[in-house]
Amino acid sequence: MLVIDSHAHPPRKGVPGIDNRKRKIPKNEKDIESIFLEDIDEIIAEMDELHTDKKVLIAMPPDIEKEFHYGEYIPEYNIRTLTSHEWISKAVALYPDRLAACACLNPIEKSSIQVIEDLVKNKGFKEVKIHQAHYNFEVNDKRAYQFYEKCIELDIPVAFHTGFSPVPLIDRYIPTMPHNLDELAYELPELKINMCHGGGNWYQDGIMIALRNPNIVIDIAGITDLCAKLVYPRVEAKDLIKRFVEVLGADRILYGTDNMDRELNLDMMSKIGLTDIELEKIMGKNAQRYLKLWE
Repeated sequence: MLVIDSHAHPPRKGVPGIDNRKRKIPKNEKDIESIFLEDIDEIIAEMDELHTDKKVLIAMPPDIEKEFHYGEYIPEYNIRTLTSHEWISKAVALYPDRLAACACLNPIEKSSIQVIEDLVKNKGFKEVKIHQAHYNFEVNDKRAYQFYEKCIELDIPVAFHTGFSPVPLIDRYIPTMPHNLDELAYELPELKINMCHGGGNWYQDGIMIALRNPNIVIDIAGITDLCAKLVYPRVEAKDLIKRFVEVLGADRILYGTDNMDRELNLDMMSKIGLTDIELEKIMGKNAQRYLKLWE
């Protein structure tokens, strides 16, 4: 069975609460290369172990990626690490059949239009993610529409984070709500919208909004963590995913892990009661079609 993890990130070692693995600090350009290769080998090995054919790696918001050790200046050695866009481009070039690239940009910035065009046309990026809650604007803010129109022209999906974020210094809360995706989808019906995390803790609204708008798909990335945070009633991830399929249908749901591969994988998904056809679509065929992979 084809398995495509449509929502993953490059390693974030040494970031408390996100990736507690010890981080190696590079001292020179040679170290940057060797650490990169070591991290890539770990990713590919885990993909092989968990039967994942391809991962879509999503970049970090450029203005805070140094907090995740990307584009970070290390003064004692006078070097700067790869930005997350650079890291992902390098990784995809090394493993084009196993990895794909998703940008992360602020659509309010005018320069983002030129950047996404370059990343798509010259670097092969397949999607762009918007962290509207980080930049504290609503998804249907008119200032972003020129960027969205460029994405329509480039024929790439735009992924939006939805749902609870535990870090108030990074994300504001209200813009993580999926509700204004309904407005955006209505006003720009040609825009391919990926509602990440299925609306998050507003999953009821998220699915209803997706039902109203055929240009919206959802991914189930991080759903195990989401369900652990829900207060009442207690909801198991397997039950919520199955209900998503019953209501929305399997054709518009993308498998993704948000780097929680040990919790959310083919083995787990095979046990929630989906038909073989539903499972095949969600695990890989939908993402292959939606992101135009292997074209």
